[in-house]
Amino acid sequence: MGRNLFILACLAAAALIVAAYANSLDNSFHFDDSHVIESNLFIRSLNNVRLFFTDAHTFSSLPQNATYRPLVTLSLALDYARGGGLAPRAFHVTQIALLLITGALLVVFFLGVAGSRGLEVAESRLHPAETARPRDPATAWVALFAATLFCVHTANTETMNLISARSELLSAIGLLASFILFQRSPFARRTLLYLVPLAIGALAKAPLVVFAPLLFLWIRWFDDPKRAWRETLPPLIVGGALLAFLNSMNAPEWQSGAGSAYHYLITQPFVWLHYFRLFFLPIGLTADTDLATFQHWYDTGAIAGYAFVALLIVAIVRVKSRPIAFGLAWFAIALVPTSLFPLAEVSNEHRLFFAYIGLCLAAAAAIPRRALPVVATVVLLAMTIGTRARNEIWRTEDSLWADVVAKSPGNGRAWMNYGLTQMGKGKYAEAKASFERAQALTPNYSILAINRAIVEGALGDDAAAERSFQRALELNPEANAHFFYARWLVQRGRGPEALPHLRQSLRLSPGFAEARSLLLRVYAAAGPEAELRALAEETQRIDPSLSLPTAASFEEAFRAGVAAIDRGDWLVAAHANREALRLQPRSPDALNNLAWALQKLGFRDEAIRVYEQVLAIDPAHERARNNLRLLR
Repeated sequence: MGRNLFILACLAAAALIVAAYANSLDNSFHFDDSHVIESNLFIRSLNNVRLFFTDAHTFSSLPQNATYRPLVTLSLALDYARGGGLAPRAFHVTQIALLLITGALLVVFFLGVAGSRGLEVAESRLHPAETARPRDPATAWVALFAATLFCVHTANTETMNLISARSELLSAIGLLASFILFQRSPFARRTLLYLVPLAIGALAKAPLVVFAPLLFLWIRWFDDPKRAWRETLPPLIVGGALLAFLNSMNAPEWQSGAGSAYHYLITQPFVWLHYFRLFFLPIGLTADTDLATFQHWYDTGAIAGYAFVALLIVAIVRVKSRPIAFGLAWFAIALVPTSLFPLAEVSNEHRLFFAYIGLCLAAAAAIPRRALPVVATVVLLAMTIGTRARNEIWRTEDSLWADVVAKSPGNGRAWMNYGLTQMGKGKYAEAKASFERAQALTPNYSILAINRAIVEGALGDDAAAERSFQRALELNPEANAHFFYARWLVQRGRGPEALPHLRQSLRLSPGFAEARSLLLRVYAAAGPEAELRALAEETQRIDPSLSLPTAASFEEAFRAGVAAIDRGDWLVAAHANREALRLQPRSPDALNNLAWALQKLGFRDEAIRVYEQVLAIDPAHERARNNLRLLR
């Protein structure tokens, strides 16, 4: 009866987890999802699987973000194929499935933390065999509560709603599986096969540097202290070798984007305090904090952080309950890599995902057994309600960035992204005001300069727009800066000037879907056959679905060209008329319409040659004659 009841409780916990995230299924993509998923051409075809494991550029359309995470890219490609494109639902379903797997592994892992003694207070530091006790029946319930708490914890919405943060889920699954194999399989332990899941998970993100110290503590506190150093040595060596390999596979252009290592370091203790507070009171969550690094080691916040870390260490050393001590140690050890290695953001709330495994264990172990049913019910329901509410904040870019600027008003990137949501709604004046506020906070932000240029162009100030595009290229001549400037040039009838920028954008980022698509369309319009053929063949190898449309009949293509001219879509007009001419090469009207589209795109010499073809076929073609006269 007890076992059946526990199984039912596990099913109820799974249902609660699904319910907590059910309202996130149609949440949009955010942050790094733009370049890891939306603009990344490589995930659109499973033919690129081999490249995922050999070329880090397949991870992102931005080379500076191209870190080696092939398992993440593979999972995203599978979601893209399963969902038939970029519909977010398929990606979110996988997030929830991975969270359920994580929860199941956590139950088993938490049971193994206490070994045969259960989640009891350790009265001595003797060998486990000398203090072994019968398993406490409450152990399974504490383990289930801790695992469920982790899965529905409101703070973990910051990881679950950011699809590109799937790396946290996959790497945690690998590490937990290795821990469980070590705990439960003497064969895997003896042959080191327990390291295989860890190595696989490292292909999503490398938790290698924390596995060895965590394993050391587990052996020392819950297994055989005499074997701790010897048993920890293999994962330390293998982890170091794998970490070196993974770093060597990052794209040469990859960069962490960090500033001063010293100022970053002295700020991290306060960040730990912030993360610890969020565990017990997950309110005020923000997707993009405006916390800046401290300038002096003696700043008030810095001192508060040092005090917290000191108290945390004292608690780990002095607390009598080893599960609580292990959970607190897990929290600290998990945060060390992102604290010592400077990153672009001093604090980011999806980093606490892995660290909260330890705090969930410590919190569950600290609850008196008699109070567990009531505490678990209240806490899990409260967290589930909070998670669902937070999912609503992540619903759209508009709702997310409105929340961020309210909570992090000193964040220039947040104001820029909020401005983008306004620009998407056609509120260009509001967007410009947001960009100006961002400019005051981050004056040398190249992406902001690009977006200022776009909104200035939309408001009709082409001179200001061009200055902003040039400024973006001066700050950082990366793929986005070249692409958006090229797109603006095409829209302004300056196609020939756009071509070198589009080519450079693709040289910098071969997987940049929008840049590749626009260059294909410009080539198709302008008519350089050799370049178009080479680009089309290369594109087909990466994504067979990305191709230019073909027409079944002359009439269909010609009508499409006329409609495109009527709405001022000159790229479509040029390509449609080239399709018409493929079927009727001597149609003077199709030739004239093609020349007019080329003229509007700024391809003056090409337009002149086509007008001359019209007049060679029909010398009385008055429109072609008049248009040619205007050009000459």
